[in-house]
Amino acid sequence: MLTLNGLVLRERSLKDNDKFLDILTDTHGLIEVCAKGVKKPGSKNASVSQAFCYAKYCLSDTGGRYYLNSAEPIRTFFELSGDMEKFALASYFSEVLLYIATQEKPNNEVLRLILNCLHFLCLGNRPILLLKSIFELRLMSETGYTPNLIGCCECYAYTSDDMQFDMKNGRMFCGHCIGPRDLADYYPLDVNLLHYLRYIALTDMERLFSIKVRKEYLGNLNEITERYCELRLEKQFNTLNFFKELINGK
Repeated sequence: MLTLNGLVLRERSLKDNDKFLDILTDTHGLIEVCAKGVKKPGSKNASVSQAFCYAKYCLSDTGGRYYLNSAEPIRTFFELSGDMEKFALASYFSEVLLYIATQEKPNNEVLRLILNCLHFLCLGNRPILLLKSIFELRLMSETGYTPNLIGCCECYAYTSDDMQFDMKNGRMFCGHCIGPRDLADYYPLDVNLLHYLRYIALTDMERLFSIKVRKEYLGNLNEITERYCELRLEKQFNTLNFFKELINGK
């Protein structure tokens, strides 16, 4: 018998009454769990077999296949279901994690990141685009794609009036060192944008969500983190397109 804490990233129907659950866990990374009978009326495990439920799961392991025995909910994030934009963004978070998370390899910082993002998404006291940027850039930093934001990668200048961020390779050049090159995947950084990127990528998790970003910079920050995530993962996500349609349709 195995007991662990985990967040359901996705639920998939299996036969009439069963489900497969993709759960991001604290000790075993991303795992697939077979949940028997959870679609039956009155099932004791119905609530803990829903997407975005965070719970303590008791599982049996039968030669590589996990089966759900029981679970105790910790946080259900039920508020997401009442807001289409929040639910769409949470679904994007899940799709990215399902693509990048490693089975059986724990990453507690990634689990902490998604739980905090969902928490503040439900509270509604952080700009929704800021939470998106925090998730994208910090996830990259926690999974081996930390951008080099300390200084120019040629002369090591800490700051400059004309810094350019190479979103494809995660590095910076100052205006003196960048030279002639294709700037299609480069983004100009002023001192404020550079500060925001450094804070999100490098600060302690305990202080990460205390960041304050001026409203006029949210769009720029969102463009950078979204493109950086897309280029480094070499992947486009359907849930992101749906989220952007909702935001742009306002």
